[in-house]
Amino acid sequence: VTIHGETWHDSYAWMGSLSDAAAMRHMDVHMEAEEKYAEACLAAAGADRLARKLQLEMASRLASDACTPPARWGPWLYYRRADEGKQYPVLCRRSAALHGEFVSYSDPSAGFDFTAGKRIEQKLVDYNKEAERFGGYSYEELSEVSPDHRFIAYTMYDKDKDSFTLMIRDLVTGTLCDKPRADRVSNISWAMDGKALVYIVTNEDRRPYRLFCSIIGSNKDDILMLEEPDENIYLNIRHTKDFRFITLNVFSDTHSKVYLIRASDPLSRMTLVWEGESQVHCIVEHHHGHLYLFTDAAREGVCVNSHYLMQCDVESPGPKSWKNVFLEEPGIILEDVDFCNTHMVLILRQGRKLRLCSVNLPLPENIQ
Repeated sequence: VTIHGETWHDSYAWMGSLSDAAAMRHMDVHMEAEEKYAEACLAAAGADRLARKLQLEMASRLASDACTPPARWGPWLYYRRADEGKQYPVLCRRSAALHGEFVSYSDPSAGFDFTAGKRIEQKLVDYNKEAERFGGYSYEELSEVSPDHRFIAYTMYDKDKDSFTLMIRDLVTGTLCDKPRADRVSNISWAMDGKALVYIVTNEDRRPYRLFCSIIGSNKDDILMLEEPDENIYLNIRHTKDFRFITLNVFSDTHSKVYLIRASDPLSRMTLVWEGESQVHCIVEHHHGHLYLFTDAAREGVCVNSHYLMQCDVESPGPKSWKNVFLEEPGIILEDVDFCNTHMVLILRQGRKLRLCSVNLPLPENIQ
């Protein structure tokens, strides 16, 4: 390496070859040797005894419950817990009908359903086993259970490929599906009530540029729905909370667009529902025949300093179909919005105070 007339030999230059699989495998061997050397030096100095003492002191002060609070979705309670002595958690679920409350945090796997003849707890994904498949450690980026609770789609980091690999696991049999097994996946959304998966892959520069649809259980190749060759355009998808639609956000240096895809027929024509300037925040949600737009885009060409909420009919969507939902009051800023089946929840900020407001749905006509 020569810089400013000075030349030297860099013995570790090969570590910068991130795309070289052989170099990265050598990196693993090198780092393992470094760790063993450090452990030997610390043990010779008696530091291993200090480490064990610190571990015992910390263990007595840490919570003993190695389980997340259960989240109810449909007929199931979903949660993650850690087995003693294991490095990574296990994604589990149990039927909510067996008990109104979570039985035990200290022993969440305990219990047996004598009526069904099965254990109460069902292990969905053991990330310790995933670590065995992916080079010794487990790093999950995306995870989505299908609306029918039959499958789970998730992405795990594969260090040999330096990308996230998409997999679908059958939650009834516990086995991995044959397809899709895509690499460089950045977004996933379920469609057709769990019978299809829509996903986005990135190019070698990590730009999300291709949109695919995979029919679960089909032997046919995944269908390419959209490809953006322009290096300045990025794709992103998300499903609405009722799984009725998938929104496709298309971003570039000059504009932002949102397309609507019907989840019941993801291969049908996409509908442009909104467009605006670049680098704006935009989320489209659906509730009982209406689309809601939460954005901070310019209004009639005038830039705004906060978010606002708009609404349009799902049967006649379009960039010019949106109407204001509320008339904003001076000094009150809409920070966030969320929906459930019966209510809309708003987070409002006035000065340094935050307020949580609940609004009944559906909205009456001409609400202000």
